[in-house]
Amino acid sequence: MRSLLFGSARQLASWWRAARCASIKAVGRQVHIGERCRFWAPRAITLADQCYIGKEVTIETNARIGRYVLIANRVALVGRHDHDFGRVGVPVRFGRWVGGADAAPEIADEGVVVEDDVWIGFGAIVLSGVRIGRGSVVAAGALVTADVAPYDIVGGVPAKRLGRRFADDAQIHQHEQRIARGNFRFSERGYDYWVVDPGPWV
Repeated sequence: MRSLLFGSARQLASWWRAARCASIKAVGRQVHIGERCRFWAPRAITLADQCYIGKEVTIETNARIGRYVLIANRVALVGRHDHDFGRVGVPVRFGRWVGGADAAPEIADEGVVVEDDVWIGFGAIVLSGVRIGRGSVVAAGALVTADVAPYDIVGGVPAKRLGRRFADDAQIHQHEQRIARGNFRFSERGYDYWVVDPGPWV
């Protein structure tokens, strides 16, 4: 009973964190949002089904977060062009801002896309204009300034390819087929209450 109440309270807290943020335009099912997160976007942030957003995560750019995404604590998705520092005679503090009425549309529309089944490790920073490909892994502390290919593992400053999540395309195909045919359910009550049932081997 105690775990049921705890789980319900955590689920309600995630819902409340999303509902009170005007920048979050869509939230999927079974989404977890940790404590002390900050969300702001010039256009929109969307969170797909069963994504997990850890504690103290900052998303301050347009963002589309896919299904089954795991974003660790203290990750930041931020704009690379938020402040115009190149105007002669204007201090950077007073430069054009991405959220201002005079922001260039190409800058205000820029964002981050995190495709399905991605893990972004603790303290990583992802700049706007980046697409993190399906199934990829971003190491803790990485600075992602360029697109990440599907199923790549990246790390470092700036992030570089360190390896692949699976050995070959056959394993990737099998992985995707088993996810597509599987049954996965998250519970705020904890891991012991999750449903993790991959589909059959094909």
